[in-house]
Amino acid sequence: MITRIPLFVSLISALSAPVAAGEPEVERILPVSGLSVAFFDLIDDTPTWRIRFTAPGLASEDVDYASVSDDMAWLCQEEALPRLEAVAASPEHIVVTLMQEPVEFGAAMPGIRQFFESYTVEDGLCIWEVY
Repeated sequence: MITRIPLFVSLISALSAPVAAGEPEVERILPVSGLSVAFFDLIDDTPTWRIRFTAPGLASEDVDYASVSDDMAWLCQEEALPRLEAVAASPEHIVVTLMQEPVEFGAAMPGIRQFFESYTVEDGLCIWEVY
């Protein structure tokens, strides 16, 4: 069963500081690419959890997967794991999604650029899964 946990569940900022209940989600600047991202949602597809972020800058032709791959690993470690801990989830896998604009989960949107990356969670670390 897939459960979507909406934006208001957000409990941390980019620096892992608590976000007060009802406080709007802030955008963050990714450490490698410099893209601005905002948390969109968490999706429980146990044993896999999906964490999705919007990044309008993906529309730029200068942005490709290579320029965001390290950021995706950072998002898994620094954003996904603390958020999942906050909702008492114990994922085996995490899939990080960066999308140009919000997309309904599972919907095909050929005009919207999206990047996906999968990680195994072991000992509190995100370990990249090679497809």
